[in-house]
Amino acid sequence: MTTLTLPPQAAQVGLAVDVAAFAMHGGELRVLLVQRGTLPHAQTWALPGGFVHEGEELHDAALRELREETTINLEPRHLEQFFTFGAVQRDPRGRIVSVAHMAVLPHGTVRVTSGGNTIGADWFPAHTPPPLAFDHADILTRALNRLRTRLEYAHLALEFLPETFTLPELQEVHEAILNRKLDKRNFRKRLLAQGVLLASGERRNGVGRPAQLYRRAKGVRVPTNL
Repeated sequence: MTTLTLPPQAAQVGLAVDVAAFAMHGGELRVLLVQRGTLPHAQTWALPGGFVHEGEELHDAALRELREETTINLEPRHLEQFFTFGAVQRDPRGRIVSVAHMAVLPHGTVRVTSGGNTIGADWFPAHTPPPLAFDHADILTRALNRLRTRLEYAHLALEFLPETFTLPELQEVHEAILNRKLDKRNFRKRLLAQGVLLASGERRNGVGRPAQLYRRAKGVRVPTNL
């Protein structure tokens, strides 16, 4: 039986995953960061991530690293690969290629603690994070751009919300991701015309008139392969 091997000129490359995990906290888009406990970049904030294990699928590696480094055991509402970062000098340990993933964590995910080789874990404003290790600032910037694109054609904002929500809450998610204010009337007109929302028949009491609650229309799902 013939044994297939890589040619001698093939580069020796380490394979890693990094995860830009987002959630809404108090009307603000936040990103989950961990504080590294080992070299390189010890005590610096970074995206959760690490090396892919032998025989491990990339999706599984991303979930494992997210759970090990932050002790989050919840299943993300959305998880997708969005870019591969492979600059030769991106890691001082050698040639390491990272397959970056973007995740949306369930509504209400707030408490996190560090795990594995990390010494801290916390949520930070996604648009104004602290200095980050490696090329993670570039990864985060590209993840934010991916989020903005997904708002336009994949209704990703719905993944940040509970099962039922108000239109102001949905607009708040859009504004947090886009990092700018939107015209209330135009936003509602456009969203309702798309047919992705259904009135739940319920209202939420608050200051003033009770607000109509909505839910996603049946069959509306966020694709992960676009």
